[in-house]
Amino acid sequence: MPRPQLSMIAINPVIADRAGDFEDWLRTVLVPATRDHHPELLDRWEVLRATKEEDGQVIFTFLFYGGKAAEWQMEPILARALGAEGARRALENMLAMMKSLQYGWQLTPVDLGS
Repeated sequence: MPRPQLSMIAINPVIADRAGDFEDWLRTVLVPATRDHHPELLDRWEVLRATKEEDGQVIFTFLFYGGKAAEWQMEPILARALGAEGARRALENMLAMMKSLQYGWQLTPVDLGS
């Protein structure tokens, strides 16, 4: 089945010294929670990592394909997997790796008349 159209992007400025930890967090916390509780989302998002550090940070960009912003919120996915307190701790751990808060946008295609 083809992937839906890109619908949202989220930028995550991660402290450079914590970039490896952030990748581990994604692999060991977020991906298993998504796989176990929202498997329909697994093939509809990807993460890109900047190839170079800049100003003490490494940018991780999340690309989301299809759906509404609400279905991509991490807290409800983590809460289903870890319970409310576990989700709170997981998000605190994630935020401790961030140089600044995640920010993102919902996107719509632009017709360039091609």
